Amino acid sequence: MLRFRQVHLDFHTSEKIPGVGARFDAAQFQEMLRRGHVDSVTLFSKCHHGMTYHDTQVGVRHPGMAEELLPRQIEACRAIDVRTPIYISAGLDEAMIREHPEWGVKQKDGKTFDPLRAGFKVLCFNTPYLDYLCAQIDEVVERFDGGDGIFLDIIAARRCYCRWCLAAMQARNLDPADDAQADAFAQDVLQNYYARTTAACRRKNPDLRVFHNSGHIPKGAEQVLRWNSHLELESLPTGGWGYDHFPISAKYAATTGYDFLGMTGKFHTTWGEFGGFKRPNALRYECAAMLAFGSKCSVGDQLHPDGAMNEDTYDLIGAAYRGVASKEAWCRGATPVSEIALLSPEALRADRPGGHGQTHHAEEGAARMLLETHRQFDVIDLGRDLSGYRLLILPDEVPLEGAFLEKVRAFVAGGGKLLLSGRSGMTPAGDGFALDIGLELVGRSPWDPDYILPTDRTPTPPVRGRFVIHGGAWDVRPRAGGDMQVLAGRAEPYFNRTWDHFCSHQHTPDAAPGEYPAVVGNGQAVYFAHNIFTRYRQYGQPLYRDLVHDAIDFLLGEPSVRVGLPTAGRASLMRQADENRHLLHLLYAVPVKRGADRSEWGTGLQSVEVIEDLVPLREIDCVVRLPETVRRVTLAPSGEALPFTVSDDGAVRFTVPELLCHQIIALDAGPAG
Repeated sequence: MLRFRQVHLDFHTSEKIPGVGARFDAAQFQEMLRRGHVDSVTLFSKCHHGMTYHDTQVGVRHPGMAEELLPRQIEACRAIDVRTPIYISAGLDEAMIREHPEWGVKQKDGKTFDPLRAGFKVLCFNTPYLDYLCAQIDEVVERFDGGDGIFLDIIAARRCYCRWCLAAMQARNLDPADDAQADAFAQDVLQNYYARTTAACRRKNPDLRVFHNSGHIPKGAEQVLRWNSHLELESLPTGGWGYDHFPISAKYAATTGYDFLGMTGKFHTTWGEFGGFKRPNALRYECAAMLAFGSKCSVGDQLHPDGAMNEDTYDLIGAAYRGVASKEAWCRGATPVSEIALLSPEALRADRPGGHGQTHHAEEGAARMLLETHRQFDVIDLGRDLSGYRLLILPDEVPLEGAFLEKVRAFVAGGGKLLLSGRSGMTPAGDGFALDIGLELVGRSPWDPDYILPTDRTPTPPVRGRFVIHGGAWDVRPRAGGDMQVLAGRAEPYFNRTWDHFCSHQHTPDAAPGEYPAVVGNGQAVYFAHNIFTRYRQYGQPLYRDLVHDAIDFLLGEPSVRVGLPTAGRASLMRQADENRHLLHLLYAVPVKRGADRSEWGTGLQSVEVIEDLVPLREIDCVVRLPETVRRVTLAPSGEALPFTVSDDGAVRFTVPELLCHQIIALDAGPAG
């Protein structure tokens, strides 16, 4: 299994820098790893510059390096029982693209790269570069036995029009001018890359760990996932991914069966920031979130070219990893306990998996709502077994057909509930509902924006009158004689905003009540006529989340977990089967945006989400419903016992005295003690 406390030690070092590794000292290297409580560190064979940090018969040895660095690092790590996965840059290699510019990815307009732009250029895996890369992997495997695994970076399917790609497409009777055919060919090139490089990695050891990194774990793309021994969820909150990307990605990774780790960074911004440091409280929270969502931890650092480890960095990492080390016993082998399945719209395009940081707006909006209301959910793809869930959410853009439609029918027939929005649940043609949920589709509403009016069946929104929602809606009506109820109504504007019909600064106010509802539901399903989840991702309007919260309560009644946390808090219920216990993780920190505002983007200024202050919460009331009889409730790792009660319906009630960043509560079903 993966270890819990990894460092990804970037070492992208220009060939023009002298004295590479000159200050490396094994004792100082070991002391920093100990200070950081690190038990695994990813070390560099070859970086994006194409420089190799050991003697090589294949690659380009860094000209500024007097003595090999990688073997000395490996030896120092093994002496203190620190694992050493080995990094090889795959998609980027400046040395080779300078020598062979024809190996670069060529765009349709014939451009490969701007030779005067500072930055890396992407290579094509359908050129002789792939032979070169595989030879480099062979060399690392032969000399270092692959370390404790191989990490290959910058992997993606890329539409390319180099002479090798054009010739291969023509040989297959593919039309390079057809983007769809060019994309399909790019996927074939990617699969060939996976097959050849993975085989090279495992030439001596078929069980060697291998991970191909693309900056995002594509949902439903088994043709990509299957080449990996484990998953590494690159997700630097300050580096463009944001604080919501990791929990969403982790909630999918936990359903795949792969061991996985989260990857954040020690940087204030992102990779390659020398002299950049985030606050210890931020890293403490990020590592705690990894544990809470079932992940091991990895923190990105970048080693100085001289090879000396930065003391401030390992004080920073150690502040977080001390806490991780104390909690590992309550996290090892833990799996999530979820009652809601959120289908990722990304899985509908699994044949064309996305890259860096991709999260679909509807998926992210829905996941944010669920996180903020402390619901226990998984993010799933089309292949996931639905039988263990109480509720399936299909957000905004999930039409139904084929095998997945039949799976959803079986889920509903077995008592499962549905929450649908927008065109979800309809046929791909949008001419009706694929499932019989008691609704008739009339058509697309002409009004945008329009207004939602809550009813007594949606009691949570504090605004009881009409409130605006953009993007338009579908007109539906409950089928005559059915049991669909209106949970929220709609109102129309006087007119849509045009050049000759406009009112005030933004949009036209509400006028008459609409004929069609905004939200309808029965005991089986709730349907939102708007793309409620996309709108929440775009506008952040809490009133939309209030409606979804009420809809879920309408369908499910009492949730499996109810906690007295603010919306910025997070609650995650896990289970350790071997220990016969459940673990409730509570998290709380508030990211604040600092730096440039949106109007300054593109000027070189940057907006960053920062966690600096950790504020304690006290007297947090919790209710957890479990199938087992709970005999002990304790705080972990302190072991402090909490008083608790169990009601007739099996609800375990207790109060957590204080939460500062992260608290684990163990609910033990073993013998009383």
